[in-house]
Amino acid sequence: MKTLKELIVAAKCRKGKAVGITKKGAFWLVCEPVFIRSFGGDGVGQNGSDCRNYLQLRHFRSGDVAAVVKFSSWHQNSGTENTFQREDSILECIDVEAVIAALKGISENDYFGGRCSAYGDNFEQNLTDELTRLGMNESEKSPDEE
Repeated sequence: MKTLKELIVAAKCRKGKAVGITKKGAFWLVCEPVFIRSFGGDGVGQNGSDCRNYLQLRHFRSGDVAAVVKFSSWHQNSGTENTFQREDSILECIDVEAVIAALKGISENDYFGGRCSAYGDNFEQNLTDELTRLGMNESEKSPDEE
């Protein structure tokens, strides 16, 4: 089985114009950002911000590969705020189950001094569909299977 990093490289997504440029250089996305969590209010008036998290799988011009969690929030009073957190440990995962376990360990500081989890279980199908499309297995064989 291939790691997520190997699958990203094998997808050969670096075609056409780059999607973005960071201090590491130009990058392409191997797939659309994967929606992995939604929470908060509707972002209007006194309600909380509308928060959405995404997993981006980037392949840089240099050959570098990155897994990035994008924490995005919107409120009518403050607009859109995005935080990007590179999580390269995900790149060594060999199945969707391992990616989910890794995402469950990722969080960022929220506005109240607590921690905001990157992943929500109700987005498992989004993640599974996209990663299996890249060629990743959902899980290894169960321990008691012959």
